[in-house]
Amino acid sequence: MKSRESTLRILIDTTFLLPALGVGVEEEAEDVIPLFRRVKVYYLEVGLLEAIWKILKIADSGTLKRVKIGIEAIRKTYNLITPPAEAYIEAIKIYEMGHRDYIDALYYSTAKNVGLKLLTVDREFIDFLVDKEYNIENIITPRELKQMLS
Repeated sequence: MKSRESTLRILIDTTFLLPALGVGVEEEAEDVIPLFRRVKVYYLEVGLLEAIWKILKIADSGTLKRVKIGIEAIRKTYNLITPPAEAYIEAIKIYEMGHRDYIDALYYSTAKNVGLKLLTVDREFIDFLVDKEYNIENIITPRELKQMLS
């Protein structure tokens, strides 16, 4: 059994919140969710907001009960983290450099500023960060998470 100090701590992006709310996502994302019991998982409240924006495009009133249960499960199971002020500022800089998804930038800068790994399937964002010479050592993909836990 690993000690608490050696437990991997990850910040999950919105993709990994959607299944709990009844929304299907890429297979590679769904496949790693069962591994979350072996790591300490963090989420941003803004990620729930982004998930709701996506659900509004596809939802009908019949799905609202599932969404409520999912939100409650996320809040009970995962750890809420509040981005520090520096993360908001860094996210603005990333946005101004041309990445027009501020929430992606906030995930990245929060993970970086608080010492978490960011789990994402957003290869376009990763490529953007590499192109702009950002350090991406704190970003992991589902495949890398599987490798780390095997």
